[in-house]
Amino acid sequence: MQKDTEAKRLKEVNRFLTLDFDMTKEFTEITALAAELCDTPVALITLLDKDINWIKARTGFPAEAMPRETSFCQYTVLQDELLIIPDTTRDERFTNNPLVNEAPHVRFYAGAPLTIKSGVRLGSLCLFHAIPHNISAIQQRVLSTLARQVTYLMELELNQKVLLQQIRAIEEKNNKLSEIAHIQSHEIRQPLTSIMGIINLIKEDGYIAGKDKLMMLEEAATQLDARIHAIVDNTRDL
Repeated sequence: MQKDTEAKRLKEVNRFLTLDFDMTKEFTEITALAAELCDTPVALITLLDKDINWIKARTGFPAEAMPRETSFCQYTVLQDELLIIPDTTRDERFTNNPLVNEAPHVRFYAGAPLTIKSGVRLGSLCLFHAIPHNISAIQQRVLSTLARQVTYLMELELNQKVLLQQIRAIEEKNNKLSEIAHIQSHEIRQPLTSIMGIINLIKEDGYIAGKDKLMMLEEAATQLDARIHAIVDNTRDL
């Protein structure tokens, strides 16, 4: 896999790792269904990070993560179709793999890549068995279909999360604007009151303004101008 392609893939993986898979029971239900329909004791939903293969939903397997270097899913994300290994002991890629040579002694693996709309493959919906095994053509279609359902659900969950964040940001911005408007209304009112008071004094004097009144008027106008500029600066980044 080219570096730029893998960098793009890892960026997408990190986005989806922010999801709380435990809050959405459908993910676990999909792994349970995959295991049952494909006659395997283990089914997992994984997201393959730079160094770790994260197990985000599981049936029949206790671990929450495994090293990427020992994962089967590192090969699944390299292709669009299913990766099926009927007997891992006959595949030289796994000759020294501790998952094969030690517990849980994986002998069978089948993985469907989790491919999002952009075409990026994030991880897999995969099956394990401790004995050599295989799945029929119908079971292969089932596994691929369930993998698509996983990606649809993941993208839906992520879109909802982003939408909620945007709503909260808008609400926070509106609250800040209301607070600023209240404070600034008070700050503007003071120099405006001073200006109107000076103008009234000038009117009472027959519209004759002495130097002192003009200086007071100029000071109040300068103060008003400064506060208006401050308002613009404070709200520019909102």
